[in-house]
Amino acid sequence: MNFNQQTISDSISISGNGLHTGKECRLTLNPADIDTGIIFFISNKYIKANVNNVSDTLRGTSLSCGNVEIHTVEHILSALAGMNIDNALIELTASEIPILDGSALPFVQMIDAAGIESQDAPARICKASSMIWKIKGDKCLSASPSNCYNINVLMSYNHPLLGDQGVNFCIDPNTYRKEIAPARTFCTSQEIDYILSQGLGKGGNKSNVVVAYEDRYSTELRFRDEPVRHKLLDIIGDMSLSGGRIQANIFGLRTGHSINIKLAAEISANWM
Repeated sequence: MNFNQQTISDSISISGNGLHTGKECRLTLNPADIDTGIIFFISNKYIKANVNNVSDTLRGTSLSCGNVEIHTVEHILSALAGMNIDNALIELTASEIPILDGSALPFVQMIDAAGIESQDAPARICKASSMIWKIKGDKCLSASPSNCYNINVLMSYNHPLLGDQGVNFCIDPNTYRKEIAPARTFCTSQEIDYILSQGLGKGGNKSNVVVAYEDRYSTELRFRDEPVRHKLLDIIGDMSLSGGRIQANIFGLRTGHSINIKLAAEISANWM
């Protein structure tokens, strides 16, 4: 199958605080030319959304160029990949992407509001040419050949509410918009002190993070299995750093940003 590259029709902006730095950032999403890819612009530097520029995967994915670093890029990248946006320039006024409501839905709404424009060039398709496995401790993530983009992810927490959850979706814009984008980031109540001790989570609050306590969630869930759907959302964002539209069956168990990036790096050379 042959798909054309896409960008957005008009520039559109949104502002909010970063989850970990707590700093306010204005993000402007701009159209970009054919074969530009996804590029961030901050402090007069351009940083391409590519696995080679990943600098950190602690509680989020960070990109860097020289001494300039951008944090928590996975949600905006997930939205762009989920909506099949191949080319965009993202201008930032601070070093962390706004967390907004903790999901990718506000970014999808930006894309919808700006409009989507087809471009006169075929999209780059990044395929798994054979079965690829990445294993790290009790985490594993694999990609196998497929004619579509399908993700099956399982998570397992020793926690009375989170427990074992699984979800499986074939990724297309309509499915992404309705079933994946609204899923918010989460943590357990036991993790909060550790996160803060690492100098992270300064912008976290009840409006942008779902906290799982022993007997309740901090807010009503949008989906019964919202936490594992957010894991899938993160996989889409991280895998987009391979540099093209993914065409593979992805299977993940207890996934996280580090192992996501390892798999994205492994398949990034497999172009068609």
